[in-house]
Amino acid sequence: MLEYLSFFLKDLSFSFIILTVGFILGWIIYNNIILRDVCLKEALFTRDNLAVWIEFIGAFVFPVLYLAGHGIKGAASDNIFVDLAVCLGYTIFYIAILTILRLCSKFIVNLIDASDAHGKICLNKEICEQKNVGAALFSVSLSVIFVNIIKFLDIINIINGNGLEILMKVMIFLVFMLLALVCYNLVLRRRTTLFKELFIDNNAAAGIGLLGFVFAVQTIISEVMSFYGMDFDLLTVAFVIAVSLIIFGILSVLFKLIFTNLVKVDIWKEIYEQDNVGAAIGQVALYVGIAAIIVNFIM
Repeated sequence: MLEYLSFFLKDLSFSFIILTVGFILGWIIYNNIILRDVCLKEALFTRDNLAVWIEFIGAFVFPVLYLAGHGIKGAASDNIFVDLAVCLGYTIFYIAILTILRLCSKFIVNLIDASDAHGKICLNKEICEQKNVGAALFSVSLSVIFVNIIKFLDIINIINGNGLEILMKVMIFLVFMLLALVCYNLVLRRRTTLFKELFIDNNAAAGIGLLGFVFAVQTIISEVMSFYGMDFDLLTVAFVIAVSLIIFGILSVLFKLIFTNLVKVDIWKEIYEQDNVGAAIGQVALYVGIAAIIVNFIM
């Protein structure tokens, strides 16, 4: 009994150190590098800015803690101090990569080179000054994608010569994620554009819909790749992901049509013309539910 208690206390203190270091490091980077042109403390507590809170929790707190927790899996020795050093190394590496990718999100918006009533669009200013919830949800959506990219990076496996397999996994995830987003944008372009809804119209409902779609798609891709993790075959994994995403798209359209005919309401208009957050949350539930069904069927 005492052995189990001792193991639990060591493991708890081990995890606490890693999570604490990860959180403090993440805060320093997030506050001083990513948001260096705004005052985060003032935006969070003085201005009572919902958009900043959404971005702070979804693009900082959850990703940093998740990656710190993922870093705990990096144990490489029976020596707890060696394990601690390895896990801290993983955590620092993951957060450094997350920072680089987060900085890329600002460049993604800047490359579009568009302007609204407040001038040239800047992601930080949209969130912190204009209180744009849609922009905050766009940032969170990118963070969901970034975290999934980072969690495939295993330093020990790369050192052991499995770097090519890890690169293949990252590329498969990126390719299918980008294809899914392109299809998502093509569907919207029949009547509007995602960028216009998020950054020009400040449409929170559009942001919620995007986040739900990204979360559902990454769930399908990640779970399929995890399922074939022990016997990774590029063509098989790519084929299963492609079929799964096609089924996801077909079922999403079918269930939307069924629901629309039942309640006699145009869901597209509710989300993109009337900015109906409730309708967007309902659409997210549909996306995530269908993704869960597909994943469980594959398992």
